[in-house]
Amino acid sequence: MPNPLTRSLQLAAVRKDATALTAVEAGSDRRVYTFRASDGDFDRYSDRLNVRGWRIDGYNANGVVLFNHDDGAQAALTGAEPPLPIGKGRVYVENDALMIDVEFDDEDDFARKVERKVAKGILNAVSVRYLMLPGQYRANDRGGFDCDAQELLEVSVVTIPGNARALRAKSLDGEGEDLVERIAKRVVELLEGRENDKPDASDEQGKKPNTGDEPAAPNESKPDTGEPPSADAPKTDDEDDKAKGLDAAQAAKVFIEAFKGYIRGSDKE
Repeated sequence: MPNPLTRSLQLAAVRKDATALTAVEAGSDRRVYTFRASDGDFDRYSDRLNVRGWRIDGYNANGVVLFNHDDGAQAALTGAEPPLPIGKGRVYVENDALMIDVEFDDEDDFARKVERKVAKGILNAVSVRYLMLPGQYRANDRGGFDCDAQELLEVSVVTIPGNARALRAKSLDGEGEDLVERIAKRVVELLEGRENDKPDASDEQGKKPNTGDEPAAPNESKPDTGEPPSADAPKTDDEDDKAKGLDAAQAAKVFIEAFKGYIRGSDKE
C-alpha cells in the first residue's frame, strides 16, 4: 500500500498552480479574489488530481493563504523573522475545478503589496500544497501520479506557475466590463431593430387596392381553405415575441448577467 505523499513538501518544484479568474467585490469594504486552485487534468509534473477527491474541511477550518509556499521553515533555519500568512481563503469544488476565494490582510504591508499585484494582473496564479492519502494514488504512464483522494494543506499565491493552464482569465474589471456592455448594447439594438421592422398598419391601409385591372401577385402560400387557422399552427417570430411579451431592455439585462457569469467561469449548473 502506498505511503502518504506530500508533493509540495517532498519536492519544492512540485506545486500545483492555478489560474486567477477575477477579483470581485464582496461588500463595500471587502475585496475577495476568486482563483481556480486545481483541476483534474495533467499538470506539468504529469500528476492528475481527482477534483471530487479533495478533502477540504481541515483547510477551511484554518484557511491560511501564503506567498510562494513560505511557511517559515527556511526562516527557522536562518534565524530570520518567519513570514506570516498574507490572507485567508475558502475553498470549494465547482464544476470541474477546485476554487478558492481569497481575502488579503489589509493590515499587513506585504499582503497589501501582493494584493495590488494580483489586482493589476502582475501575479496571476495560486498553488496548492496537499497530502496524497494512503492507497489513493498510483503511478501513471507519464511518470507522475493519478490521485483519487488528497487532503488540502495550504494555498499560496505564487510567482511562477507549474500548471500549463495557469493563465489569468479576462477580468470583468476594465476592458472585460466594457466588452460585456458593448455586446449588451448590440443585443438591444438588434432586438429593437426587430421591433422597428414590423410592418406599420397605416402603411397597409395606404396601399392602393387591387381593382382587378392589374394582375394579382402570385400566391405561393398554402391555399385558403376557408377554415380558421389551427391553434397548433407554428407562430411567426413576431407572434412568438408578442406572446412572450418580449422587452428589449429586460432581455439585455438578463443577457448581461448571464454573460458576466460565463466570463467568471462560475455559473451554477
